[in-house]
Amino acid sequence: MKLIKRYKMTNQNNAPKDLDLSACNVSMDGGNTSQQLSELVKTANDTKEQIASVTAIASQAQSNVDNIRTYVNNLDLDKYFSIDDANKPLGIVILDLTGQFVYPQPKDMDGVTWINAGLRPINGDYTKDYEPNPKSREIHIQYSVNFNGEKGNNKSFTSVVWSDNINANYAFGSVSFHPLNDGGGDLGRAGNSWNNLFIKTAPNVTSDKNVKTITSILDEKADNSDRKLMDALYNVNVVNYKLNDAIKEKGEDKARVHTGFIAQDIEQAIRDAGLDPSDYAMWTQDASLEFKRVDTGEKDENGNPILKSVQEVPKDDKGDIIYRQKLRYTEVLCMLLAAHKRKINDLETRLMKLESK
Repeated sequence: MKLIKRYKMTNQNNAPKDLDLSACNVSMDGGNTSQQLSELVKTANDTKEQIASVTAIASQAQSNVDNIRTYVNNLDLDKYFSIDDANKPLGIVILDLTGQFVYPQPKDMDGVTWINAGLRPINGDYTKDYEPNPKSREIHIQYSVNFNGEKGNNKSFTSVVWSDNINANYAFGSVSFHPLNDGGGDLGRAGNSWNNLFIKTAPNVTSDKNVKTITSILDEKADNSDRKLMDALYNVNVVNYKLNDAIKEKGEDKARVHTGFIAQDIEQAIRDAGLDPSDYAMWTQDASLEFKRVDTGEKDENGNPILKSVQEVPKDDKGDIIYRQKLRYTEVLCMLLAAHKRKINDLETRLMKLESK
């Protein structure tokens, strides 16, 4: 070992003191390799710091593992499902790879996919069938569609489904929109009429004799009440008019002129003939139901009033129900056609009598 400096002996044992050994070369393998003592000390110190850092990381990792183990042990596993249970009985419905909801698989017995809305399980664990939920009054299906992909062009829609407790009031087919039963349900109702109907062919109206019971024939042998009805309609005025809603929307100068009858005129003409207009389907009147939001008197968890939708029949200031009258034009026109035929036949008979003189 080579020393750079020598210092005098100062202690009683004549041992060297304050020696600078940093430049000394030492060998850890019997002289095969050598390294300065200062570098060896630095390496040892660095290794000590690294060991301390690794020890701290390991300690934190162990703490994290302990926390995770505690969290897992405290989990209520009844609230979680395995992905293997997806789309299986008593399982879960998941989203596909694009984040889209996929309807449940159809039943094996009939291949029908059921989405149970407005129902509730008979028992709490869903192992038995469903029963109607008395709190369900309507089913609202809400969705949004963007018709051209540009921001701000989304349109939101809500489909409302209701039932008569036996059959749904409407159904969608592959090529049609129809009620489940023949003659079941209406398209629109009093107070909820459609504005326009665009079709390529004339309406196809049931007219088979097997579904009708003929009560009279409107010819020259028609009975007294039929003749009264024909005469009554024959004298009803045809009028031009503008719809009040169109005037409100477009202004009176831009609202278009329509031609037709006034239902109250038809009603009065029938009454003046001594007949009851409610006996004839050409004239109808219905109360237009109105939807209102009313306070139930209860409050939610935030103290806000709980409202519910109710249907009410509108009434005037006297408390009388307000009705809206309508006409079945095809029946009115058929009766007028019969009245005109009768008038023409009468004129032809009179003309023949005059010519025979």
